Amino acid sequence: MKGRRLLPVLLLAWCTYMTAYLCRVNLSAVLDKLAGGLGVSVEYLGLTSSVYFVVYAVGQLLNGAIGDRVNPYHFVMLALASTGGINLILAFQTSGTAFTILWGLNGFCQSMFWSTLLRLLSFHTQEGQRKNVSAVMSTCSVTGYLFSWIVLSWLFQECAFRPYFLVPALIALALIPAWFVLSRKAPITAAAGGRPTAPPLPQIAREFMQDRLFFICLLCMLVGAIQEGAVFWLPMIFTNVLDLGENSLLLLVLVPLAKLAGVFLARELLTRLGDNVRRAMILTLTVACVAAAALVLTASKTSLFTAVLIALLIAVVNAGNWFMISYLPLYFSGRNIVSTLVGTFDFSTYVGASLMSGLLGNLLARAGWIALPVLWLALSVSGLLLAFTGAGACLARRGEKRTVQQAQKAEK
Repeated sequence: MKGRRLLPVLLLAWCTYMTAYLCRVNLSAVLDKLAGGLGVSVEYLGLTSSVYFVVYAVGQLLNGAIGDRVNPYHFVMLALASTGGINLILAFQTSGTAFTILWGLNGFCQSMFWSTLLRLLSFHTQEGQRKNVSAVMSTCSVTGYLFSWIVLSWLFQECAFRPYFLVPALIALALIPAWFVLSRKAPITAAAGGRPTAPPLPQIAREFMQDRLFFICLLCMLVGAIQEGAVFWLPMIFTNVLDLGENSLLLLVLVPLAKLAGVFLARELLTRLGDNVRRAMILTLTVACVAAAALVLTASKTSLFTAVLIALLIAVVNAGNWFMISYLPLYFSGRNIVSTLVGTFDFSTYVGASLMSGLLGNLLARAGWIALPVLWLALSVSGLLLAFTGAGACLARRGEKRTVQQAQKAEK
C-alpha cells in the first residue's frame, strides 16, 4: 500500500518543486530586460538576488522547523499560493525598490517547499526507495533551469520581462487543486504509521550538537557559495564576459544538464562505494578542485573549453549538495526531523550563496573574469579539507541509529 501511494505523491511533488524553480530562476533568465524595464543596473539586480538568498536562508531555518509540526499538504498549498501570487504581482512591477522587496518575500515563500516536500515523501517512502526518490526530486531544479533559461527565453525573446513571471505564477496556482485532491486520497495520517511526533526544538539542538552536524552546515555553506552563487551569474558570464558569441545561449544548456549529471553521478558513486557518503564527497570535491584549478590556468584563453570546465565544476558540486540536502536527511525520518534538518542544511547553503552572489558581481566589475575561478578554487579546497576532517565523520547515516539507541534506553 505504501508503495502504491508513493507514485502520485512523487509525481506531484516533482511538478511542484520544478514549478517552484520556475518562480525563482526566472530572474537570472531575464536580467537584461528586467534592468531596462525597472530602470536599474544589472549590479543592482545582483543585490536583489542577495536579498532573496538571505531571506530564503532564514526562511529555510524557520519553515524547516515548522514543516515537521504541520500538515505538509496544507503547507505546500500555502507555498504555491504565496509564490504564485507574488510572481503574478512581479510581472507588473515598474519600481526597482518594490521589486526587490517582493523578490525577498518570494524567497521566504520558496523556503517552504523543499523541506516540506522531502518530509512528505519520507512518510510514503521505504528505506530501499530513498536513493531513487532523492535522485528523482533533484532533477526538478534542472528542468526548472532548462524551461526558464531556454524555453521561456525562446518563446518570449521579443517580449519584455513580464511573461517570465506571469507564466510560472499561473502554473503554480494551477497546482493547488491537485494537492487538495491528493491530500484526501493519500492522507498523511495513514502514511505516518506509528512514527513519533517531532521532538522539541531544544532536544533537536542538543542532538544536533552531539552528532556534530554543524560541520555539515559549514560544508553546505562552501558548496552553496560555488553552486548557487555562481549559477545566478552564468547567463551574464557566458553572454557578456566570456564573449562566446552566438554559442552563448546554446551553451547555457550545459549548466542544467551538468546539474542533472551531478545528481546521477552522486547516486552512482553511492552505489559503487557502498553508500559511503564520506568517500563519495571527498571524490567529488577533489574533482571540483581539479576543474577550478584548470579554469585558473586557462582563464586568459576563454573558449568552449572554459564552458565545459564550468559545467564539470557545477556537476560535481551539485553531487556534493545532493548528498547533504537530499539523501542524508531522509535517514532521520525515524526521528521525524527530516524537515528541520533539510531546512537547516539548506539555510547554510543559501547563506553561502547570498554572500557569493553579491561578491561575484563586484568581482566581475572590478577584477574581471580571472577572480571567479580563483575564488572557486579556494572554496573547493576548503570544502575538501573539511570533508577530510570534521564533516567526514558526520556524513555517515546516524539518524536511525540514534532512534534505535533511544528505544533501547526506554526499554531499560
